[in-house]
Amino acid sequence: MIRFSLNQRLQHILLMSSFTLLALTGLPQRYCDAEWARGLISVMGGLDTVRLVHHLAGIMLLFQGLYHIIESLWELVLAGPRRTAMLPRAQDVKDALGQVAYLAGIKGEKPRFGRYDFRHKLEYWSVVWGTVVMAVTGLILLFPVVATSYLPGVIVTASKVAHSYEALLAVLAIALWHFYHAHLAGESFPMDTSIFTGRISAEKMRDHHPLEYEQLMLERVRASAGEE
Repeated sequence: MIRFSLNQRLQHILLMSSFTLLALTGLPQRYCDAEWARGLISVMGGLDTVRLVHHLAGIMLLFQGLYHIIESLWELVLAGPRRTAMLPRAQDVKDALGQVAYLAGIKGEKPRFGRYDFRHKLEYWSVVWGTVVMAVTGLILLFPVVATSYLPGVIVTASKVAHSYEALLAVLAIALWHFYHAHLAGESFPMDTSIFTGRISAEKMRDHHPLEYEQLMLERVRASAGEE
């Protein structure tokens, strides 16, 4: 069964590639006094090369983010039910509490999720927020003269601090949250390949996305009835 379109998969690859490059070139600059950071910078061709790659990866992330925003706004205009599946809803809070109750043994059944559950939405909007922060602060650091022509000079220092700590938070979130759920969690181990192949088995969709599965089956039944 199809879970992700080619467009979504390509966007994920761009996001993953730019984020990896930014982390590899950004963290050594953040910890430039450490021996391991100096060694890594040297291996990558020196500080000038590291900065150039970091800036290019940042531009890649910025354009990917702008494309995603434009696409998402267009999809909201179309207002199809699956196109708004990532929007937060009150049901997500109920599902989160229900999941905690299930894991604590208070409830015998876990919540039934649709296309995206509260964990997907939490991670998605964290990426959106993080990308906005990194893009704005990164542009200020890249063009400080332009920025201080319109804003107080302290904005450059504030951007440097925000950029540094948001980057560290993002790396930790990917390493400890996303990597675990995408590769190590019981239902994903050794790796959830759907974001690369675009496909998911009917059994897995029924188990992990039962509401979406039931909706798809209902649509197929209606389509078959219409053809007859």
